[in-house]
Amino acid sequence: MSQQITPPTFSDKIFTWKDGKLWFDSGISLFKQIKNYWYILCLLLTVVMMLSANISTAFVGIMAVLISPLITAVVMSLCHNTQNNTAYTFSSLKSVLIPNLQSFLLLGGYAVLLSLFFQQVHLQLLAVFQLPAELTETMVANMSGKESLFRALLNLITNIPLALAMAFAPALVLFTQTQPHTAIKFSVLGVLKSWKAFIALTLLFMMMFFGVVMLAMLLISIIMAVLGPASQLMINVIVLFFIITIAGIGLCAQYQALIEIFNIQQDQDDNEGGEIYTEI
Repeated sequence: MSQQITPPTFSDKIFTWKDGKLWFDSGISLFKQIKNYWYILCLLLTVVMMLSANISTAFVGIMAVLISPLITAVVMSLCHNTQNNTAYTFSSLKSVLIPNLQSFLLLGGYAVLLSLFFQQVHLQLLAVFQLPAELTETMVANMSGKESLFRALLNLITNIPLALAMAFAPALVLFTQTQPHTAIKFSVLGVLKSWKAFIALTLLFMMMFFGVVMLAMLLISIIMAVLGPASQLMINVIVLFFIITIAGIGLCAQYQALIEIFNIQQDQDDNEGGEIYTEI
């Protein structure tokens, strides 16, 4: 059964702080069901990044931003299939991604341009406040709390535009075939419409992150005590695992927010006949 394609429409619901908590809970629940796919996807992404590093280390970051809409689309598709109790196959993956591949890459291009632009804004603001752009370990160790807070806030402010633009844009292209530039506009408006819920969701993820950091520090201290200097590789693996797990939960929570904000309908399929994206 094919899915009815409609342009983005906003829900009439007024989103509150509580919705952020509900999205967070739903993200955890969805991630438990798709986690194996997510870890495999991250492994493949790591291989791509390693190959990109052979070209240029600077190219790694650009490549990561460029393909991020495609990665988001895959996770959104996984979540959608899970919500509809539909098996996820390679055939369904192709039917979702291939027709929209040009749009996802165009979104990635927009994301790269936004990233480069606001990186320059970030550097210019550092120059205005006479702060060095490049930091050494000594400079970090001797940095005042005021400067650390300022740098953290500056990073947050200069990354918000890209986050708003790409929060829902790949999924809107995926589910409604919205044009990339229009999808970016609706993505920004969607986040602003539900700003209370997104602030609550962000705070919950910050709490989760600090909890994970404490757990990671405990595990790292145990590993260092057992393995000594040889533990560095294991430590890097643990830290990376925690980071990609939190990122996966975040994308799943993002899917729940998407279907509520934009009235993305769940497929009423009795499983008699095939893929849910056969004509996207």
